[in-house]
Amino acid sequence: MKKENILIPKPKSNFLSVQCTSCKEKHVIFSHATIDINCKSCGNPIAKKTGGKASVLGEILTTLD
Repeated sequence: MKKENILIPKPKSNFLSVQCTSCKEKHVIFSHATIDINCKSCGNPIAKKTGGKASVLGEILTTLD
């Protein structure tokens, strides 16, 4: 097998740009967060841990590479 034919898998996790639903402030979070994430300005929850992929409670704007 040649080196050109070996595919490198992409990770399943990534960073997300999320907007808070109440104060509309933008935050960058990890998609597989291991802790609950709250908004820095108003304190409302943005993401909750689930053991795998985090449950995002805010609005996902973009996926960052």
